[in-house]
Amino acid sequence: MKTLLYVFVVVVFYTAPLYAQTPPASQAIPELQEWWRAPADEKGLGEYGVFYLPNFYHGKDAMAVSTKDGTMETWLNRFPGDRENVFTWQTSGTVLYGDLNADGIRDYVCGTRIYRGIQNGEPPESGTIRAINMKPNMVVDVNHDGYVDIVDCYEGGSRIGSGLVGQIIFGGPDFKEMKTVQLPFDIVMDSTMYVEQMYMGKDGDLRILMFAYDLVGDPRRDFGAYILFRAQWKTGDTLPTYEKLVEEIRYYDTDIPFQRGGTIYQSKYDSNIYFMIKESLGMLKHNLLIYNISKDTFELKTRYRKDNVYPFMLNGSIDGDNYEDWVMRTGTGKSKLFFFSGNNITDSQPMSMHDPICDGNLGGAKVIGDVNGDSVNDVAVYLESSVAPNCLRILLGRKESTGVGDPAINIKDIFSLTDPTPHPLSRGKTGILSANILKSGDYYLELVDISGKHVAELKRQYLEAGSQSIMLDITSIPIASGSYILRLKNETGMILGQRTIIIE
Repeated sequence: MKTLLYVFVVVVFYTAPLYAQTPPASQAIPELQEWWRAPADEKGLGEYGVFYLPNFYHGKDAMAVSTKDGTMETWLNRFPGDRENVFTWQTSGTVLYGDLNADGIRDYVCGTRIYRGIQNGEPPESGTIRAINMKPNMVVDVNHDGYVDIVDCYEGGSRIGSGLVGQIIFGGPDFKEMKTVQLPFDIVMDSTMYVEQMYMGKDGDLRILMFAYDLVGDPRRDFGAYILFRAQWKTGDTLPTYEKLVEEIRYYDTDIPFQRGGTIYQSKYDSNIYFMIKESLGMLKHNLLIYNISKDTFELKTRYRKDNVYPFMLNGSIDGDNYEDWVMRTGTGKSKLFFFSGNNITDSQPMSMHDPICDGNLGGAKVIGDVNGDSVNDVAVYLESSVAPNCLRILLGRKESTGVGDPAINIKDIFSLTDPTPHPLSRGKTGILSANILKSGDYYLELVDISGKHVAELKRQYLEAGSQSIMLDITSIPIASGSYILRLKNETGMILGQRTIIIE
């Protein structure tokens, strides 16, 4: 018996982290510091979500917050409690953005309305350019025609019996002529299947992840499974062709069943795509499973016990690196949030947590940029309720003191001021900045004063990865001589590097 026990212990040890230990008790996990909280007696803030809007208002980042009256306000977060509304959206709902008409200017979708962008770094036209009958999940060019499309994925079988997997509004030069197309079930699908998630595959084609139920008496489906399809458009096609890629049979009657409600983790900085899903061990008892699905297969990477858990992805990093982080919500009635680093998806150790100590389940968490100027993104958490007292909080991100999980980057290597013309910089003369760009993309330079207040956006341009020279002209900036801070930001508003400069 002792030998058998020894073998069991050895097996458990060497199979980690695939079957990892339960994350440690919350007391051992640092709690995120609160920067601002909504008044408890003002109900409804965040009921329909909170959304980050980089480079939205005169070059400043902003946060869209849903209100109880069915609209969304837009706050700048210049200081704790700054709720000056710089733009009102006519409806509440998910705020998405992309260049729908390919004119080089970002457009917006909020709830059931489309807004035309008028200039990057400025709010869109205040009037609705078009009303839509859908609840969009993402904006992406599914048919590869150069126009960003609006996608409404019928997640969770929300349109049961409709025979549809979703609908799309195809982007085009004329907003009012953009075609709306419903995506029907295909012959490779059947009535046992319900849409769970949509995402873009590594090949640029849309993926549809569906769940198939075990239907008693139906020989087609005597098991429960997740099934992955590819939706592929050819040039000029309105509807895609579907291809069944893989089927993950998770349980027969004798096996532990999946519990639906998984989430896709997909990062701009990680080549892998992950699917996080629960398996049910009984009432509110779960294991969390994480699959690598980047090769269109279900490769189980880790499994560990975490009861009553709801995973979801953040839209950015709150620990100072590039990788988008993810969150576990646990508990009912008085839920808590556990934050995990996106740099190591399979790590079962939370990096931080938040306990709001308020009634109701926290509805979500969204990265909202760097509100306090420490070069680390911060996060808003909120309660999806208009009845319970507000639980909307803005929390400060925290960089790990050990640096674990951070890319080995020295800020001096990312952004450096050369010896241009000369330094101090003078009006009427051009400066040259040297930057080591890690990933090709859109970047912009921001000038702030010593207190961190925005002064001007100096340049916005697409930069290739590698060593780059950026021309800088301060001739037209109406400011006094003195010391200022020059910041390099990426398209999400994350500060990648900064330097103190002197302007004569």
